[in-house]
Amino acid sequence: MQLLLTRPAGRNEALASRLQQLGHGTTIAPMVVIEPLPCDPPTPLQHADAAFFVSKTAVQLADKQLQGRWPPIPCFAVGAATAAALAACGATVYTPASGAETSEGVLALPQWQAITNGNVVIVRGEGGRTLVADSLRQQGHNVCSWVLYRRCYPAFTDQQLQGWQQDGVNAILATSGEILENFFQQVPITAHSWLRQQHWLVPVQRLATLARQHGCRRVSVTEGAGDDAIIGMIGTLDLYGADPKGPEASDSN
Repeated sequence: MQLLLTRPAGRNEALASRLQQLGHGTTIAPMVVIEPLPCDPPTPLQHADAAFFVSKTAVQLADKQLQGRWPPIPCFAVGAATAAALAACGATVYTPASGAETSEGVLALPQWQAITNGNVVIVRGEGGRTLVADSLRQQGHNVCSWVLYRRCYPAFTDQQLQGWQQDGVNAILATSGEILENFFQQVPITAHSWLRQQHWLVPVQRLATLARQHGCRRVSVTEGAGDDAIIGMIGTLDLYGADPKGPEASDSN
């Protein structure tokens, strides 16, 4: 497998090293640029009963604003990388088990369900899904968002596309719907057939459905966006046969 790694700068190298040790090739091409947003004190966590962190970036930027002084409230995270970042900051962390790393998985945690009519802060970037906020308001919680960054999606160049093709890229990691959509918006329509031939690795079934709507037939769900989940899924795929691009179709759930 020659895998195109598209996470933000600095988030691909460790995964690339592990994949290379397993005999896979990687091409690093960050498709997301994180832009921090200004934030004035006090932080909304000071009056919160619980906090939901949507990403590792949200944790890192919150830690800068808090200057390492985290309030003693339960903090919830979808994935292992976000949970690890929270733990490193000394926060009390709860996260779903492997295989249930979704927003729905967080909402099903008993520690979350034990909070009643609380003040809940969602620490996130601009945009994104509103499932968590909507669900919490329906449960009677007072919900506010602490928006700490925005995601920018760079335009592609013909040289980049040609470089990926020359590298022999035959699989693409897309950890968000925005990354996947940006490929089909930015890559010339004449190259969409190349995109559809790729083996797409996505963290959740929702993104697999989105990929199929774009005509992608070779899609595998990694059941999480962390390195371990991605490595685990790749370990189950047989991509070393006569066809260098792997099986005709893969639909792993």
